[in-house]
Amino acid sequence: MTIASVYTMAPAKAETRTERVAVIDIGSNSLRLVVYANNGRYPFPLFNERSNCRLGANLDKTGILNQDRIDVAVTTITRFAHVLSNMGVSRVYAVATAAVRRATNAADFITPAEAALGHPIRVLSQSEEAHYVSKGLVLNIPGASGIVADLGGGSLEIVRLEKGEVKHSISLNIGHLSNVSDKDIDKALAGVKWLGAKKDLKLYGVGGSFRALGLAFIEEARYPLSVLHGLKMDADDAIDILNHIVSDISDVGGIPEGRKKTMPTAARVMRALMRTAKVAKLEISGTSIRDGVIAAYELNDAERADFLLAVCSEIYQNNSRFPDVPEKLFTFLKPLQMTSDSKHFNRLLEAACYLADFCWNEHEDIRGDLAARRVLGLPANCITHKDRIWLALAIYHRHVGLKQNKARPRELRHILGEAHRKQAVAIGLGLRFAMFFSGGTATDLGKIRLSVAKKVLTLHVEAGAAALIDEHAERRFTLLAQSIKCSASIIIEH
Repeated sequence: MTIASVYTMAPAKAETRTERVAVIDIGSNSLRLVVYANNGRYPFPLFNERSNCRLGANLDKTGILNQDRIDVAVTTITRFAHVLSNMGVSRVYAVATAAVRRATNAADFITPAEAALGHPIRVLSQSEEAHYVSKGLVLNIPGASGIVADLGGGSLEIVRLEKGEVKHSISLNIGHLSNVSDKDIDKALAGVKWLGAKKDLKLYGVGGSFRALGLAFIEEARYPLSVLHGLKMDADDAIDILNHIVSDISDVGGIPEGRKKTMPTAARVMRALMRTAKVAKLEISGTSIRDGVIAAYELNDAERADFLLAVCSEIYQNNSRFPDVPEKLFTFLKPLQMTSDSKHFNRLLEAACYLADFCWNEHEDIRGDLAARRVLGLPANCITHKDRIWLALAIYHRHVGLKQNKARPRELRHILGEAHRKQAVAIGLGLRFAMFFSGGTATDLGKIRLSVAKKVLTLHVEAGAAALIDEHAERRFTLLAQSIKCSASIIIEH
């Protein structure tokens, strides 16, 4: 097929890139349209719609796309085109995967679909599909090592990653719409010689079937955080749930109604993959081939940065009261580091500084609760569940202090270890002191600094900011010092 120039053009310079771009993912089971602002640099989509067209239904038996399924898919594409026109989206990446790739009558779909869309549709090869799957995952989980598996309706992409680099990849014609036996699945996986060559790797599960498994785990284990991306489980626990799905799915809670019909086949594939690959843990990934397409064609090296900080920076730009505050907060609070991993601490601290004014305009009685809940649901995939709790806890205490009579999310009581919990509380109290001390502006934040020595936390205040020290400021600073088991000292530097 002819590949549109949009796939090969070099990205424009970041400062001039404000276009809306769209990715249309044409899979065996569903068609999905995702529209991004700013060329995809802000990861939360403007619009996200999924339609279960089942384009690949019965493909294993017939080798062709059924005409009724083609008609449904083209109707969906026509709707997508209308939506894109209304949104003023001109840059469109439409990619088709296993169903269209394998069908002998693919042109019967491609020709009318391209005419309806007004843009070319690129049919990905097996290696390209695996490439974009891994690229999307690494964009959000830099340095990932292990096995990546994307289970779709008509194919299973498997990638071996080592510190973010692709070592092996393959696409198998097995999906949750496939009519295959356990013997067929085992035989296909046995043909992948590098699979299982190394034991106890992590498996990153991509796609709706893995997400459904994650929902079942959350239901069964009463897991406290209802965020699928980053959800981790032992392989034995995952296989136990998969066994229940295969034997009697009606006995398994949490699985969406629309997934129940195909989930037993998906469970048999996932179960066989985990056993063959000899994985120790499974991590559910919220990434997709669409992330890989955006990373490949819209982001330059500088923009393939930390999406957590991109989201937090965007929130600050849209919700802050005063400019230049996060940078000053970061410099002020950096001495409070209480772990040896300075890179990890600095990342979370920077995010917390961007979010210091989160929900500032909400009612003060529920401000901490609302801010913490919104942090728990941040639309970022490059953050672990522990880090979500850490950030939410810090922002909660930034608004609430140590008051015990305020509403708070129950999730804050779970997942995080005691040392990291104390660190998050300290950062929250540090943010609270600094924001009240300065009135929330950057003007005087540069006139104070912290130092820690011999169990004493010292606040150094330039003479020009001395008038801001009152008994309330002293009390908040004392609480901060006590949170890190230090006594408090305030020095006015003339």
